This record gives sequence, structure tokens and C-alpha cells, in this order.
Amino acid sequence: MALLPLQRFLSLRRGTSIASAAKRKGSSCQQGDNSQDGKRMRFSGPNLPMDVWHHIHSLLPMRDAARASCVSHAFRYSWRCYPNLTFSKSTMGLDEPKKYFNWSQKDEQNFVLVNRIDQIMKNHLGGIKTFEFEYYNSCLATSKLDTSKLDGWLQIAVTSGVEELEISLSLANKTEHYNFPCALLFARSGGNSIRSLHLSGCAFRPMAGLGCLTRLHLYSVHITEEELGCFLSNSFALEELDLMDCSDIIHLKIPCLLHRLSKLDVESDCEALKVIENKAPNLCTVSISSYVAHHSIGDSLRVKDLEMRCLSEFNLVHHVCAKLPASMPNLEILRIFSVGEVYSKLLDLIVRCRRH
Repeated sequence: MALLPLQRFLSLRRGTSIASAAKRKGSSCQQGDNSQDGKRMRFSGPNLPMDVWHHIHSLLPMRDAARASCVSHAFRYSWRCYPNLTFSKSTMGLDEPKKYFNWSQKDEQNFVLVNRIDQIMKNHLGGIKTFEFEYYNSCLATSKLDTSKLDGWLQIAVTSGVEELEISLSLANKTEHYNFPCALLFARSGGNSIRSLHLSGCAFRPMAGLGCLTRLHLYSVHITEEELGCFLSNSFALEELDLMDCSDIIHLKIPCLLHRLSKLDVESDCEALKVIENKAPNLCTVSISSYVAHHSIGDSLRVKDLEMRCLSEFNLVHHVCAKLPASMPNLEILRIFSVGEVYSKLLDLIVRCRRH
């Protein structure tokens, strides 16, 4: 369906359509540019400038863009400049069947996924704006991710001027983790263009900050509080900070230099975190778990939107009523998720009912 507007725009000859050509050639196109030009389907479309072809092609979803590359030389070249690369089993046409699925098939899928991505990245000509890679491997699987290939893809993306970078990993061996190649970000041709960085399931050891970074999301990432503090102190454009299950951080320090930081989200899985020391002057939206709910979050006078979550504590509402009016005088929106207190009150109500 996504190809129909493009099909009408190009006014293809009757009986010839991008959709039908893409369907016949789709599987081979996703694996690279191995098709012979002589076997490609030709059409008589308007003679548009190459940058217009690139723009039209970039509006398609990635799988449709790969299929459309089988139609013409223009789209083939545009595919090699496609700006928004999202790699996962789903986007690469490797959806898992619901029945008769075993671990050898999972290993084969992972192998095919990595090799298809590797072929696409090696043929890419640059201009990448979004790079997303999602890789999940069960502990029962035998195959391992070739991290050297991932390093190579990241180098291509970063040197190409990527703006949104997302790596989500779940490796078979929980004792091992992928070491994100931070040196790429701080090299001369490094990550000066990155505006959004989302890392999950890896180790991140930054040596400086990123000047253009506005959003930082770290999920299950190995990073010390000193490393994070150094990174934040040199990422002056940061607007959003999201942490989840970062077990190496005990004392989160948010420096005063982050004048644009307006949103902070700390998930409950950061159990080691005990103190949030905030000095960012314009922080107005905060979402925190109960593990740090009873500790100061530093300069909170400007906070207008607060969300507090807990699963096991039984006095969060009392704490909110006693402490927040003085520490957050400008608070306008308050959301409390206190499962423990709800459960406790239900038990108390049941006991009382039984007594009567």
C-alpha cells in the first residue's frame, strides 16, 4: 500500500507497476545489489533531478524502499543513499513463525540478519540520518553476534553524519556485553551531528561530551557515575535524560551547565541509585522510582510535572504530602503509582470486613 502514491506519481505504463516488480524482486533486493541490471524492470517515468528521486525514495518505509530499488537505476542509487536505516528481524523480513520454531532456526535467522545488514552497509554511499539496530539472542542459542561487524556499521553511520543512533542488544551470555566504540564519537570525523543517543544492553565509556546531543537514553548500560558526570558536563545541548537499570550509578550528579535540560526519567530498576543531585536550573518534568523518592533531587523549585512510582513501599503518599509542598512550590501535575499502598489498603479492608 505504501507504494501506491509513488506508483501513481510516476505514471507507469499500463501493466507495469512498482509494486509488482518489487514483489518479484523483493527478497533479493533486501540482501544487496546482486541483481543484474539487464534483468531489471524498466519504466518510462519523468526525468527528475537526482535529489528529487532521493527525496521521493526516502519517504518510503525501508522495506518498500529496498523493493523499489529493483525498478530502476535511479531508485537503486537512491537505495544506497537511503537515510533512515532501522535494522531488526521484523524490518529485514525475518519474522519468526509461530509454530515449529527451534533454536537452530533462530541461529540461522541471526546469521542471515547480520549478513544482510553487513551487505547493505558496505554498499551504502552515505547520508545516513537514522541508524537503529536491534538484536536479541536467547541464552539457549549458540550463535554469537560478531561485534566487529557492528563496529564497522557504526563507523559508517557516524562518519556519514548520523543524527539519531539507537543500539538495542540482548546477548546470549549475560556476563558479556558489547563495548560501544566511544572513540568513534570523539574522533575528528566523529559524532558531532548526533542529536539522539539510545543505548541498551552494552557498556558505554565516554571520554568527553557531544555538543549537539539533545536526548540521552541509557537502558541496562554499564557506565560509572564519574563517566556519566563527565559526559553530561560536556553535552551542553541536552534536553532529556532517561536512565533505566544502570546499576553502576549510586550518586547521579546533574551539572548546572545543562541549562536546556527540562526532562529527567529514572526507572525503578536503578536500584543502586541513592541520591540525585540536580543543579540544572530549568528541570521541570521529573519521573522517578520509589528507590530515590525519599531523597532530595536537588534544585527542584522549577519542577511543574512530577511522576513517582513504587511497587513495594507503603508510605509514599505520606512522604509526598509532607515534603513536596515546601520543596516544589511550582508543582502543577502530580502522578503517584503506589502499588504497595493500594495492596495494603485492600488487605486492611478485607480484614475489617471479615471482622464485621
